Amino acid sequence: MDTIALVDVYPDEDERVIAKEISRSGGGPAAVAAVALSRLGVKSAIVGTIGDDADGAQVMEIFAREGVDTTGICVGSTPTAGSVIVASRAYNSRAISTRQPVKQEVLNSSAQELMREAQWIHVDHVGIEQITGAGFSRGNGPLISFDAGYNVEKFDASKVDLFVPTDRQMALRHPTTSLEIAIERDAVAGKNIVVATQGAQGSIGFSAQSGLVSASGFSVEIMSTLGAGDVFHGALVAQLVQGHSLQLALQRANAAAALSCRGLDGQSKIPTTPELDAFLEAHK
Repeated sequence: MDTIALVDVYPDEDERVIAKEISRSGGGPAAVAAVALSRLGVKSAIVGTIGDDADGAQVMEIFAREGVDTTGICVGSTPTAGSVIVASRAYNSRAISTRQPVKQEVLNSSAQELMREAQWIHVDHVGIEQITGAGFSRGNGPLISFDAGYNVEKFDASKVDLFVPTDRQMALRHPTTSLEIAIERDAVAGKNIVVATQGAQGSIGFSAQSGLVSASGFSVEIMSTLGAGDVFHGALVAQLVQGHSLQLALQRANAAAALSCRGLDGQSKIPTTPELDAFLEAHK
C-alpha cells in the first residue's frame, strides 16, 4: 500500500509544505502489472505475501475490485509492504520511503497451481527468487517475464523468456556498446525477447522474429510517473498474450504507461482496452 503526497516542491529539513493531493493506493511492480493485465482483458492472478493488518486487507479489496485472483496470496507475520511517497511537480520526480515484509512466506498450493496453469509468469526482483525456489524455470512450465528494473548488471537473461530492463540498466550491462547493439546481443545470446524502456522516449526491443523494433513515447498531461514502468510491463505482457507483434506491443504498452501518468498513483488511470484503442486512434 502506497501513501502518496503531491507537492509543488520537496520540503526542506524541518519544513512543512501543503500537499495538493494525498492518495492511498496499491503499489508494487508485480501488483501494478497484475492490475494492468486485468484492465486490458487478460485474466491474471497475484502470488506473494501480505501482512495480517489493515494494509493487507485493503490490498485484497483492491485486487477483488480489479478482478485479480488472490488465492495465491499468503498472509504472513510481518507487516504488509508499503511506501510513503512524495511526488514533486517542479522536478517531475519522487522520493520514496519503503517498508518491505521481513519474510516471504512459502508459496501455497493455490499459488503453485496457478503458476503451473499460467501462460506467463511475470516477476519482479522478489518473484524471480521465489519461482526459482519453487522449481519453476524457463522451459519448465509457463513463459517467464522479468521486470529487471535494477541490479541486473550480471543477471543471466537467458533464464527468462522476456527480459525488460531500463536503458540505464542496459548501459551498465554493456557499457561500451550502443543500446541497440546491447539489446540484440542479449536477445541473440538468450534466444529470447529483450526490451529496454526509455522513459518518455518510448521503448526498444529485439526478438528473432521481429528483429530490432522501437516505438516512441506519447505526450499526456502528467500528474505523476509513479508506477508507469510497472504498467508498461503488465501492458507489454498483455499485448503479447493477445497476439500482437513486438512492434505493436511496444506501441500499445507505451500508450498504456503514458495514460497511467494522468493519475497520482500507479493504478487509478491504467486504461482498459477500449480506452487504449481510442487513445491510439486519436494519436495516429
